Amino acid sequence: MKITYYGTGDGYGIPEPFCSCRLCSYARAHGGKDIRTRSQATVDDIMIDCSSDMFAHQAFYGLDMRKYRHILITHGHSDHYAVSEMTARYQDPDTWHLYMPPALAEKEDARMASIQAKNSKNPPNRTPVIHAMQPFETREIGDYRVIALPSHHSPGTETLLYIVQHGGKTVFWVHDSGLLREDTIAYLRKSDFHFDAVSMDCTLARGSNFTSAHMDILQCRETADLLRDMGRIDERTVLLLSHIGHLIDRTHDELSREAAELGFIVAYDTMTLDI
Repeated sequence: MKITYYGTGDGYGIPEPFCSCRLCSYARAHGGKDIRTRSQATVDDIMIDCSSDMFAHQAFYGLDMRKYRHILITHGHSDHYAVSEMTARYQDPDTWHLYMPPALAEKEDARMASIQAKNSKNPPNRTPVIHAMQPFETREIGDYRVIALPSHHSPGTETLLYIVQHGGKTVFWVHDSGLLREDTIAYLRKSDFHFDAVSMDCTLARGSNFTSAHMDILQCRETADLLRDMGRIDERTVLLLSHIGHLIDRTHDELSREAAELGFIVAYDTMTLDI
């Protein structure tokens, strides 16, 4: 199974447009792995999230959106689901499918129907098919199995974590999440998953947990310890940190050294990993 990170930043990316903090200034001066665009990744032929930086990922990172017919959306914030980008012309004869939390799916289904009702383009626009993913639902998507789990994120925003299984491998995507919810923990305790890779939200500076909607590196370690204690991960599991913003106040190299001591790899834009 191949994981490719196209965007590894938080909702503002690094550097933030109007910020002169140490990290944003360093990223402007040095570029490379310290430039972080908004969330987008692929797990083999499945895409996870489609951010407002999708065009940049195509123009500069080699992403070809035409290849990915199934896109999992964690939630409706624009750094994970670029609403305006999803009404582009779909001219290929095959169909694109978007999977997302139920409330967002209902809203997007109505929006797509409204667009089609006013469709006067020639050739006519097409829109993707919207699928509501219920928490704890398992869905077969081609030869992939996808399980949606509820996440603890911002109030009033349905957010899903995803487990993706393919070719005998299993990835757990824990983005835009604080510590795991009790119902998600209970589900995982009863399961028999072995995660080959876990990608975690690491938005906050170490020890600066001013919000329960994201995690710092210590909470990522706490999450990993919990998964290890219940038998979901072991020494073979690759543990990754992503969704990194300037609040973390660490350059990529600084964070990588800190993360390595705790058993993590820090993802960066365009990073590809075979598991």
